[in-house]
Amino acid sequence: MFTQIVVGWDGSPNAEAALEWAAARDDAAPLLIVHTVPGADTSSEYLRATGDLPEARVELIDRAERLRVEHPGRTVDTLTVHGRPDKELATYLDGSSLVVVGGSQSGHETAWTLGARLAGRRGRGAVAVVPPDWEAVERRAVVVGVDGSDEARAAIRVGVDEAARSGRPLELVHAWVVPTSWNSAYVEYLGDVALMEEMRRDVLDEAVEFARSLGGAPSGRLERGSAAAVLSEYSDTAGVVVVGSHAAGGMARFLLGSVSHDLLLSAAGPVIVVSDVG
Repeated sequence: MFTQIVVGWDGSPNAEAALEWAAARDDAAPLLIVHTVPGADTSSEYLRATGDLPEARVELIDRAERLRVEHPGRTVDTLTVHGRPDKELATYLDGSSLVVVGGSQSGHETAWTLGARLAGRRGRGAVAVVPPDWEAVERRAVVVGVDGSDEARAAIRVGVDEAARSGRPLELVHAWVVPTSWNSAYVEYLGDVALMEEMRRDVLDEAVEFARSLGGAPSGRLERGSAAAVLSEYSDTAGVVVVGSHAAGGMARFLLGSVSHDLLLSAAGPVIVVSDVG
């Protein structure tokens, strides 16, 4: 599905986690490592042997060379530019590339991490966010959060491809809660809850059928609880969790939707946030 894997890198532990995850993917797609240095490009600095940009370029080339040794046969290219990481990496959100960045540390200092800003942009594309303390041991399924939306269908497409590529099982998860406004004292309460559960089951069944139509072999899981909390728990052992972005136009494009946003801040493992990937 992805013809290129683009990794945002700056030498930090967060970026190293993203780079290692991307390089370890059983994927033939070439790897492009992008280091964005604050400031503006000047022709004179490009030609100089010293300065922030040339030194950053040499640092990245050295890191890429070590990566080639660690992952023989992997195609690795590098790019060092001046600018803002979110703006530079956003140019690769074209539907054919997977952009990979490091996640926030535990006790994140801001809700608007690089991953959240990228995933919240309008358009086609997919962003993987990898926690700095993520470990690859004993991780199992590809987990996709589904809710019946077009965004969830885009996430299912990526999930089916990830499962086929990695050989991991595919699990589709639909989480739901009883509305807080419902009064359990009413005699109709249990019947209403049962009806809602049946409706939620239909949403999950439709997602499972869609994944099968794409060649996937999914299992479906209906869970009680908030979607962000349920998927965060799944991330403890999942190989990757995939969710759709509910970003809208205008200023709202920076609002992922609470599920995707909260998941990016709380997940213990890699999360891929998908916009409309064809």
